[in-house]
Amino acid sequence: MLAERLGAESHNHCQHGAGNDLLLTEAMMWLARQSDLRGVTASVGVSNPFRHDMICYYDRENDGWQWGRWQADRKQGALAMRRLAKDDGGRPWNIRLTYHVKYLTQILSLQNLFRSHGVPYIMWHYQRPRTANYGNAEQAHIRMLERQLDTRHFYRPDFTLLDYVNQTQQWTDPTPLERPWTLGHTTVRVRDEHPNRQCNLEWTDLLWQHHLENNSLSQVD
Repeated sequence: MLAERLGAESHNHCQHGAGNDLLLTEAMMWLARQSDLRGVTASVGVSNPFRHDMICYYDRENDGWQWGRWQADRKQGALAMRRLAKDDGGRPWNIRLTYHVKYLTQILSLQNLFRSHGVPYIMWHYQRPRTANYGNAEQAHIRMLERQLDTRHFYRPDFTLLDYVNQTQQWTDPTPLERPWTLGHTTVRVRDEHPNRQCNLEWTDLLWQHHLENNSLSQVD
């Protein structure tokens, strides 16, 4: 939708259910293959940091990696993480803090990647990590990372697409769930929490306005 406003072709380099590891790796590989990046822009909705993307094999026919994934915030993934933590000499793992930091460093890595290649971009949260009861030192380090976000190219770091979906109640399937479940910083209470087409159009309007005010998709420092 943003590409239409720019009068440009759109190429989707993500996969359904993929995490930020895939986003970052595929972006690095694609940019490295290009001989001319003039006119290239990037738009990225940052995903769940608990998703782990795993390379399965190299697909010669499609000239790219095939990926699998697992999630550390789902039952089997959480159990695996607990077993691994027990094997680490009894040192307690702060799993929530680890993934919060991982999420922010993934965003900063993407920003630095686009900046280093001179590619204008805009990014946004689909969701964001739930903030735990961190100590003062942990909170200070989180803020240190957050201050490095380039807000000219990042739409409202304090707001997510999922917040907007819930605010406007424009879910793909609004059927209420008997057992709501946690997704990042919020709680899912409907069968399909993804935005419907109208919601995506409205969100695109917000991103476009951010671009017009900050030249997000036309220049990069």
